[in-house]
Amino acid sequence: MASDRVEVAVDENLLAELPKDGKVIEATSLGLSDWCDTTQYNKARGEGGLEQIRAHWHSESSVYKFIPEYIPRPVAFREYASQPNTYFLLLEFEDMIDDDIPPPETYMAVPSALHLRSAGKSPTGKFGFPVNTRFGNLTQPNGWESSWEVWWTTHMKFLLQRERVIRGAYAAEDETTLNFFLDTVLPRYLRPLETEGRSIKPTLCHTDLWPGNVKYKLDNETIIVYDANALWAHNEIELAPFRNPRYPLGKAYFQEYWKHVPISEPEEDAESRIIIYLIRHQVCLASLYPTELKLRDAFLSNMRLLGDRVKDESQERKDVERAQVSFESQIAAPVPVGLV
Repeated sequence: MASDRVEVAVDENLLAELPKDGKVIEATSLGLSDWCDTTQYNKARGEGGLEQIRAHWHSESSVYKFIPEYIPRPVAFREYASQPNTYFLLLEFEDMIDDDIPPPETYMAVPSALHLRSAGKSPTGKFGFPVNTRFGNLTQPNGWESSWEVWWTTHMKFLLQRERVIRGAYAAEDETTLNFFLDTVLPRYLRPLETEGRSIKPTLCHTDLWPGNVKYKLDNETIIVYDANALWAHNEIELAPFRNPRYPLGKAYFQEYWKHVPISEPEEDAESRIIIYLIRHQVCLASLYPTELKLRDAFLSNMRLLGDRVKDESQERKDVERAQVSFESQIAAPVPVGLV
């Protein structure tokens, strides 16, 4: 690692105006003016690049372990000898063509194989990943947790708080929507996966199988996938891109996947769970592109959709209970003597 070269003191007011992450590693007086001081400041911006390369190395290596026929072989992850603090990720070259989106039976062979081969083989037996991964330049924390509901809720709280810091406060109505999503919607749709005798196995997921990361090899028959942000998770998070209206994917792709990997119980909640997993992606996009106003609207709209579903269910239960009470009161009422 190169040693720091700070030849002149860095004033605290000037330091406050430099980028917040990292530290000043070089401050050199240039002596270019007779009338003022001219100093060049170089600042290392933290280890974001190292974290990103490390995350991809672990992700690609983990996925390759289970589906080597579908992913470029990871070769090396090291620091450049000639450029300290600069790192490379080396993958075996795969010649690909930018062709049409593969049909369902070809496309869904990848997640089906990955999930069937990895289910229940998490190195800790828990949900999470050995390192934090990245969404663009944004960190995705991946600590280990035995409960999927707890893992996902903690993860979403972090992502939503970061989005709030980046884009600013929510309107009061949207704040209510967000809180209802975290406090009511998530328990409603995730808790049943792990209660009443049901359970799910941590399964290795690529998590970013949108069409841009799935390409044909030169034979135009077999496909290759790349750019994984791997996670030991509930396997259905892999289906989030197929629910995204941006991509021409849909029902046929779900059906093909479910031919090989059964829908988690309760089956009737599957669509709502997949929308929950799509919201994670939408929140990250909103943070990555803070000037795109519609991106926040996209995930809030899906939160409202799920919130309305939960509220409708609650109202239906109340109606059934009210009808049951009315029926029971009628049965318990005394029979008029003249009718005996």
